[in-house]
Amino acid sequence: MTGSRPRDGVVFALVTGLVLAVAFAGRGVTTADGAEVVSESLEILIAGSPAPNPPGGAEALRLFPAGARPSKYGLFPSLLPLPFAAAAWPVRGALGGRGVDAVVSLTWAAGAGLAALAFLSLVRRLRPSASPLWGPAFLAGTFLWPYAAESFVEPWAGAALGFAAAKLLDDPAVSPRGPWAAGALWAGACLLKPVLWLTVPVAFLAVLLGKDGPRARLRAFAAFTLPVAGGLALGLAVNLVRQGSLLETGYGDEAGRFTTVLLDGLRGLLASPGRSVFLFAPVTLGALFVLRRLTLPARVLLAGVPLVHLLVVARWWGWNGGSAWGPRLLLPVLPLLAAPAALLPAASAGALLGLGMLVNLPGVVVTPGAWISWVETIRPPVQGWPPKGSERVSDVPCLAPVTGHLWLLARGAGRDLSLPCSSFGSAVAARVPSPAEAVSPLLLRALAGLPPPGPTIPRILVRAASGHAARGEDERARAMAGEAARLAPDDPAVRAVLGVSPPR
Repeated sequence: MTGSRPRDGVVFALVTGLVLAVAFAGRGVTTADGAEVVSESLEILIAGSPAPNPPGGAEALRLFPAGARPSKYGLFPSLLPLPFAAAAWPVRGALGGRGVDAVVSLTWAAGAGLAALAFLSLVRRLRPSASPLWGPAFLAGTFLWPYAAESFVEPWAGAALGFAAAKLLDDPAVSPRGPWAAGALWAGACLLKPVLWLTVPVAFLAVLLGKDGPRARLRAFAAFTLPVAGGLALGLAVNLVRQGSLLETGYGDEAGRFTTVLLDGLRGLLASPGRSVFLFAPVTLGALFVLRRLTLPARVLLAGVPLVHLLVVARWWGWNGGSAWGPRLLLPVLPLLAAPAALLPAASAGALLGLGMLVNLPGVVVTPGAWISWVETIRPPVQGWPPKGSERVSDVPCLAPVTGHLWLLARGAGRDLSLPCSSFGSAVAARVPSPAEAVSPLLLRALAGLPPPGPTIPRILVRAASGHAARGEDERARAMAGEAARLAPDDPAVRAVLGVSPPR
């Protein structure tokens, strides 16, 4: 927080730490995306390099399990958990599987905390006297909060983009290297989420509009462009080495599958009870009403960048973000979209953030995967329901996650409530998840007498070992299985892999 009083930094750290602690689940992996990312981190840590790429390019990746191949999300997301895993590795014997999981899970808490700090940095460019409490209020009052415990990289991308935008709004007399730092941060966000490269032209426009005089504009443009170009070159080179193609990140044809009707995607991301950004982050609605008070460069950055990203995501086939809370794919631009709310009257901003906290608390208490997976078992009472739970909670109002998570909690507390959509005659094929299966925060589980979740890192290593063994990479398979045995020697799945015994 450049220019802030030392006490402000302490207040931000303490309150943000408390908000993150409420959500902390201690699980290194909670999603399929996270499994791929963490798998590659562990490959680098244990074997010294990512998993070897199978012949055949991106399409061949689908033939091998995550952990026996490079992550389809690219190299750069896999670098995020690496420092956390490396910090735990020398003492992994003492920590055990659960301890290593808890340390690796700090990756996701750190990303959410940095996104809150980036938001505060942006707010203070618009209102220098803003309270440090804006940061933790943004974290708790938007759909960012549940992602402190979910293994997705979008909060990290949002942090990088937020800090970049703040640097671009700096006074050049105070921060002459602002455009250079902004370009490096913007490139970092794009390397984590390649779709963000499409926002770079809007950032160029903001840079050109933000300086007085053609010479100053040219200098700022060059300073911003050089690190962006360097980041792009780095990303292309990594694609070429890993996938054999400059433009192939690992997604294959999925990356270019823009098949959703634009109005359908916009309706879902703006107005549906399952994914609306205005529902899961009410403060963004208030921010729209004060955009006119911003300078033109600030409007281009804080409204133009989110608008371009929204239009791109709305056209993508997976616009809903899959098995996740709220509009996950809009997280990278959430700090920019919400920052103008700092210009609202304090009472209005506080009310919107408070409402957001109430909306998102169910997503913190109950893991999104528990609800979405169970929703898939509901027999459609009418024709036309999507088969996947992530699509059902996006499209079917009576299956909206906010009320669905509350329903799971009520059932877990012994309240005999009717099934969601029961008025339409729905039925289910699977039992309702128990509190032990659904409740996420570690603190809440302890208070409720629920057991801590089992470690995920050993299972990730087991899957990697199995995949390497299937490809004939015995040395690498033994290394992965041996580490799994060290972390969870009593796990039957670990003992079964290659017959590896716990190391002496």
